[in-house]
Amino acid sequence: MKLPSYTITQGRDRAPARAMLKAIGFTDDDLKKPIIGVANTWIETMPCNYNLRELAVRVKEGIRAAGGTPMEFNTIAISDGITMGTEGMKTSLVSREVIADSIELLVRGHMFDGVVALVACDKTIPGAAMALLRLNVPGVILYGGTILPGRHKDRDISIMEVFEAGSVIRNYARSKTTLARGPAHAAASILPTPWPR
Repeated sequence: MKLPSYTITQGRDRAPARAMLKAIGFTDDDLKKPIIGVANTWIETMPCNYNLRELAVRVKEGIRAAGGTPMEFNTIAISDGITMGTEGMKTSLVSREVIADSIELLVRGHMFDGVVALVACDKTIPGAAMALLRLNVPGVILYGGTILPGRHKDRDISIMEVFEAGSVIRNYARSKTTLARGPAHAAASILPTPWPR
């Protein structure tokens, strides 16, 4: 069976492509095996995807053990949690399309025979899924796992608790301002608005 990657790696006319791949350590034997792209969304801007670099090492070992040749590549990731409430938040949803497009482009361009996508945050997961649906090559999405809690004063604290604490502080500051305007204003601010009749 002729592999899609053979269009890139095999034959006399493809010697320049092989030469470039050999320059980074691939051998003739490597290039005769199925080439499996490892789409890594590792990034150093958030904890969600931070462990994916280590996971990629294990995934590549598994691909080699199964008789394939892994080729790792990167894409982007934007953290909703970090950018929330800022202008940067507007980039998060758009990033899903960029992730999908970048994975699709690289796999099509290099004619990989399969893909393993390593994901973690809430835009890399659907972005990778969208790319795999478009590609029609064997693929799998591997989730890197949830964020572990941090430690503060000998206690585990999740990111949700930090967000909730921020809301409590903001609401407390607002309620102090409301109370300073007088009891009637304070009562009006906490009572539900009646439905229009």
